[in-house]
Amino acid sequence: MNDLELDDLLARSISPLPSTVSREAAQLAKETMPARVRRGLTPRARWFVPVIVAGSLALTAGASLTAIQLSQWPWVTMPASNVRSTVPIPVDWITDSGYSESCRAWIELRNPGDDDRAILDAAIQGHDWDGFGQEIYSAGTNVADDPDGESRVSERLSPALVAFTKKVLPGVLIMGEPGETVAVDALGMSCRADNS
Repeated sequence: MNDLELDDLLARSISPLPSTVSREAAQLAKETMPARVRRGLTPRARWFVPVIVAGSLALTAGASLTAIQLSQWPWVTMPASNVRSTVPIPVDWITDSGYSESCRAWIELRNPGDDDRAILDAAIQGHDWDGFGQEIYSAGTNVADDPDGESRVSERLSPALVAFTKKVLPGVLIMGEPGETVAVDALGMSCRADNS
């Protein structure tokens, strides 16, 4: 089993938490988060381990969510009020030279409504993504020193995922646009080569 197969297995093995549980967990995390972390600074070692232990005991319902978060963008943090899609978007392609890449993408929302993540996850799961990665690779511009095609795909991936999100969540704002309503705050992708 490779990393992406494990990611897919973890994603399929959990069901989304009810919105009330998600809200309570986010509120608890916000209330217990040290000011240093809220300001975007790294945690201090003396409280880091106790917070992890206490958090895991207090939020056992969040265990499945932790597995999802680790499968997405390792070591990338987000504001406490943001949420990421829990269903991965497959982005697979073969370069012109025959190099095969297999990736998974996620969408991060700012100021989500109670059901926005569930709506986004359902839309991702219900969408036919076959050929999506190859399509955006083929439409992309050749980039120098990009043998795996990730830069070429990244150029087209963001606009495609933003357009998808706008269809799913009408009125959604886009990265950098100020506002109090739901917005796409980040897009991310993790990849591995299929040529090993």
